[in-house]
Amino acid sequence: MKNKKAVAIFMLASVCLSACTSVGNNSDDGGNGVTSESIESSEGAEKTSETTVNTGYPITLVNHAVTSSNEERELCTGSYTEIVLSDEYKEKYPKLAEYFASYNDNISYEIPERVSEYASWALEDTFYENVAYFEENNVTIERLDDRLFSMTESFEEFSGGAHPNHGASSINLDPVTGQMLRLDQVLNDSSVLSEAIRTELEKAYPGIMEEVDSFYYQGEDEDPDQFVQKLKDDTYTWSIDASGLRIHFSAYEIASYAAGDFDIVLSVKDYPNLIQPAFQMSEVQDMTKIVTRTDAETIKVEPKESETIPDSVKIANPTWKSYKAEGVVAGTDHITLTKTKEEKTDFLDTEVWAEKHGFMQEGLTHEDENYFYSGVNEVSYGNTFQGLQIYDTNMEKMYYNFDLSELCDGPDYEEERVSAQNQFIRYATVVDNILYAELGHWGYASEEPWSSYIVAIDVNTNELLFRSEPLVANAWNFKVVGDTIICGYGFTSEPDYIYLLDRFTGEKYETIPVNSAADQFQVVDDTLYVATYNTAYEFSISR
Repeated sequence: MKNKKAVAIFMLASVCLSACTSVGNNSDDGGNGVTSESIESSEGAEKTSETTVNTGYPITLVNHAVTSSNEERELCTGSYTEIVLSDEYKEKYPKLAEYFASYNDNISYEIPERVSEYASWALEDTFYENVAYFEENNVTIERLDDRLFSMTESFEEFSGGAHPNHGASSINLDPVTGQMLRLDQVLNDSSVLSEAIRTELEKAYPGIMEEVDSFYYQGEDEDPDQFVQKLKDDTYTWSIDASGLRIHFSAYEIASYAAGDFDIVLSVKDYPNLIQPAFQMSEVQDMTKIVTRTDAETIKVEPKESETIPDSVKIANPTWKSYKAEGVVAGTDHITLTKTKEEKTDFLDTEVWAEKHGFMQEGLTHEDENYFYSGVNEVSYGNTFQGLQIYDTNMEKMYYNFDLSELCDGPDYEEERVSAQNQFIRYATVVDNILYAELGHWGYASEEPWSSYIVAIDVNTNELLFRSEPLVANAWNFKVVGDTIICGYGFTSEPDYIYLLDRFTGEKYETIPVNSAADQFQVVDDTLYVATYNTAYEFSISR
């Protein structure tokens, strides 16, 4: 996966940052005399993850300043932090080293790219025509031992508007396994968290709870207690040190921008059962012996040239019934499936299944050998997109921009109604200039029986070629093999099947019963792998 796509999927606003003010040759708590000459700074953003440092510290934080100018003025500045682990600690924590390599690769692409883009915006800004935009990112290491690695990313940016934006987020890892740790995984008694937060906020900021409680907007299916909901969503910015659990709330997170940021500590003394003993610290960790900082050479980037974005094309909805356009002809290169393996269990962990076979779990945002697919126009929550943008595999050029809202929700002029539930694009792929998309909703067929389709669109003419019959596809992906679409539908108290459809007409030509609803399909050579809720299947593919 290329850098830009990795950023599109994984990087959040926390990897932003503001002006390229040098942090100097300082450790987190003071100077140590390290100079930029101790760094082999690479040329350009693509190579920054290869920086080598010999400072004698377990972790060196390398500040990379970025600037973009024209002949008249500086248009945008920025900076980002590269994390360099010593050779000794790379051997001690190889999984942590892998995480840093991935992080550095992403951030070294994202910030220069964004500075370049913001510089182009600054050129067109007539209101702030003499003000440089900025995009800064800074990392602070909070803890490193055998139980927990913690770091905080702070960011500040300005790209026009009333004021700069800023905030912070945390990354907490098991340094041995390299796995992300959720806050609820390190707590011993999470039931006391919400009340403890309220108590400490009121202590530190008297009277603030009235605004905090009024600021919370409870969404559909969300907990009435926002601090309980944040734990479920894993959206706390947190770390654990000798004093206890530290929590940071950025502007707009729980109160207005004017209220500012909030920092509280839930001490071990006051809340002895809150944190699991394994993650508590018996003494203060001296980070000045672990972390140092230094600067690299400034990276210069050109203002980004404006890209031509194709206009959004809305595809009309002729009917929710099975439909095929005039002139479409069924294919002849159909496949058949023969079951070769069926491994049943109480619950199949799809992530473990995918890792076992070397797969990537797929959803709407994915890439194949030709395109990168990204959802837009979210209608409710949880990646429920009704728009689709399709890029080249470097995500540098957008080829197609589709609005499938009418295909999803209607109106269906024949039925004279709209969908009872918001429907969305679960998965999409382009094969031979035909876009195939799976459309469906969350919930039972009884809530909306006209749902869970495969549709096909000619990307050259924008013509709808077919809509399959409903209730044939609600897995997180499907596969096109030869002239066949392999898809599946099922739900609690509903029958579960794999379906084979003709890829030119959408007509169903084979139905294969399975123990539970299909979640993922993967094809390797002539083997189809299928993950369902409780069974892993393998089928041989005959052509």
